[in-house]
Amino acid sequence: MTNKNVVQLIDWWWLNYLFSLLLCSSFLQYGEPAGTLAWGYAVTVWFTYALVYLLPAIVLSDLLYRLLYHRQPVVYWLIVVILFGVSYIVLFADSRLYELFGFHINSFVINLITTPGGIESLGSSYEAEQVFILIGAGLLLIPALLLFFAKMLGNRRLFRSGSGLRWFIPLFVLLTVGERFAYGFSEFLHYNPVMKVANAFPLYHRVRMRSLSRWIGLENKRPEIIRTDLAKGNLNYPQHQLQLKKIEKPLNLVWLVAESLRWDMLTPEIMPNTWQFAAQSLRLDQNMSGGNGTRQGLFALMYGLYGYYWDTFLRENQGPVLLNLLKQRNYQFYMTTSASFTYPEFDRTLFAAIDASNLHHANNHHSPWKRDEENAQAVRQFIRERDPSRPFMSFFFLESTHARYDFPQSAIIRSPYLGDVNYALMSKHRLQNKIAQLKNRYINASHHVDVQIGKILKTLRQQDLLKNTIVVITGDHGEEFMEKGHWGHNAGFHDEQIHTPMVLYIPEQLPGIVKHLTSHLDIVPTILPLLGVTNPVDDYAQGYSIFDTQRPNYLVASDWSGIAYINDSYKFYVPYRGLAGRQNALTTRNDQLVDDSSAFYKNHMPIIGKILKGARSFISNK
Repeated sequence: MTNKNVVQLIDWWWLNYLFSLLLCSSFLQYGEPAGTLAWGYAVTVWFTYALVYLLPAIVLSDLLYRLLYHRQPVVYWLIVVILFGVSYIVLFADSRLYELFGFHINSFVINLITTPGGIESLGSSYEAEQVFILIGAGLLLIPALLLFFAKMLGNRRLFRSGSGLRWFIPLFVLLTVGERFAYGFSEFLHYNPVMKVANAFPLYHRVRMRSLSRWIGLENKRPEIIRTDLAKGNLNYPQHQLQLKKIEKPLNLVWLVAESLRWDMLTPEIMPNTWQFAAQSLRLDQNMSGGNGTRQGLFALMYGLYGYYWDTFLRENQGPVLLNLLKQRNYQFYMTTSASFTYPEFDRTLFAAIDASNLHHANNHHSPWKRDEENAQAVRQFIRERDPSRPFMSFFFLESTHARYDFPQSAIIRSPYLGDVNYALMSKHRLQNKIAQLKNRYINASHHVDVQIGKILKTLRQQDLLKNTIVVITGDHGEEFMEKGHWGHNAGFHDEQIHTPMVLYIPEQLPGIVKHLTSHLDIVPTILPLLGVTNPVDDYAQGYSIFDTQRPNYLVASDWSGIAYINDSYKFYVPYRGLAGRQNALTTRNDQLVDDSSAFYKNHMPIIGKILKGARSFISNK
C-alpha cells in the first residue's frame, strides 16, 4: 500500500463520514430534542452514529484493500463504492420509514421484503418505483463522486499528517462513553426527552445502568419495566379435543374482510350497503382488532388467540380449530384474496388445512379495485354454483382500502382527492398538507369496497341463504391519517389503527348495537358454539363470546414488538423481552399520555399479571 493510496483511502473515508452526517441529520430532527440535555445528547449521538453506520463498510474496505487492491484495483473500488452506496440506501430508506410510519427497518420490514408477495402488497405506483430507482442510483453514485474528489486531491490531505485521526479517535470514544452514560441514567429515571432521541436513531445500542444509578444515589420512583416473552415452544392447541353436539342443519359462513378498514367508514354515506345490512345484524361499535397489522388482526379473527402466537403457528403449519372443524364436517370452501395468500403467510397458518385448489389468488396484473370486482364476481358465482346439499364457507379479503387506496371513477363520493400516492416523494411535511385529500382517496376506496360487499349480500338474499348463513364484515385493522402523528398502521395502538367496524349477522338472532368493548378475538368464541362445539372457550381461544355476560371489560391486542392491554379508560403497552429500547407506555383510552401512573399500577397490575401468565396457555412445556 503506497502512501498516496493510503492518503486517498483515508480522505475518502472522511468524505463519506461527512455525507453520512448529512444523511443522519434527519434522525436528529425526528428525535425532537427538548431541552439542553436532550439537545446535547442528540448532537452527540448524531456525531458518533454517523460513523457507526459506516463502520462495516470501512472495515470491509480496509480488509479488501489488503486482499484485492494490488491484484484488481478497479474491482476493489467498484466493490467498496457499492458497499458505501448500499449503506446510504439503507439509511435513507430507514429515515423515510421512520418519518412516515414511526418505525425503523425491523422484522416486519425484512419479512415484507423476503416473503413472496410482500413487495407487491405495498401497491406502489410505477412512477414511485421509477423515483426510488433514481434515488437508489443517486445514492450509489455519491461514494463514486467522493472517490473522484479524493483522487483529485492527490497528496494534499484533508487532515494533514494524520492529526485528524489523532484528535478524532479520542473524541469519538469520549462522546460514545458520554452518550451511553446519558442514556443509562435517563432510562433509569425515565427521562423521556433523551429516550425519544434514542428511539429516532436506528440500531441504537442501549446501555442500562440501574445498579450504578442506585449506587450513586439516584432514585427511581417508577416501577420496573414489565415485559413478556414471545410464544416459543410446542403448541398445545386446542388444549382439549373438541366436544361436539349434533347440528341438524349446519350453518354456512361468509367472511368479508377489507384491508385497513377503520370503524368510522361504516356510515350511510360511505358504506350504505353494509350500513343497511348492519341494521338487521349485530353491530359491534367498540370493536378492536387483535393487532395493528394484517397478521395479528386476521390471526386473532380466525383463531381467537393473541397475535403473538403467529410465529409458532406458522412454524408448525397449524390452522385454526374453526377450519379443521368445518373440513371435518365436509364443508365446501372458497377462499379468495385480492392480495396474496403467501404474504402474509396465510396458506401456512389460517388456511393451512385447506387444499390449495380452494385458495384463489387475484390477477395481480390488474389494479386492486379491479381485483376486488373480479373476486366479488367469483364469490357470487361460487355461491350460485355450490353443491346445495353441503354447507359452505367463503372468505374474501378485499384490497382496495390498502394504501394507495384504489377505486374506479364510479366510486368517487369525496373530492378533492390526492391524484397519486408517490411513496418516494412523500415526507411528513408534504403529507400533513395533503392528508385530507389522501383520506378522501381512502373514503372513495371504502365506498368501492362497500359496493362489492353489497353485490355478495344481494346474491345471498337471492339464494335465500341468510336464513342459515353467518356473515362477518370487518377490517383486519384500522388506518391512521395523522390524527395521532402517524400515517397508516403497524405504528401503535391508537384507536385509528385498531378500531374496526364489525357487523355480525347470525340467523334468528335479534339485531342490535353492542356498545361494550369487543375484539376480533371474540368472534370465534361466539361462532363455534353455534356450530355445535360444547367445550369451554378456554380450550381453544383467548377471547370471549359476545353473549357472555361475565366477560371482562378489557381486551388484548398485539404487534410485532409486544402486546397492549386495553380497557375503557387505559391502554398499557408491554414489550417483548429482548427488544432493546421498548418501554412500557401508559395512555388514556384516547391515547393521551398519563402523567401519574400510580393509580393504574395499583389497580391493574393483578389483571395484567393474569394476562401475561395466561398468554402461554397454548404452549406446551414438554
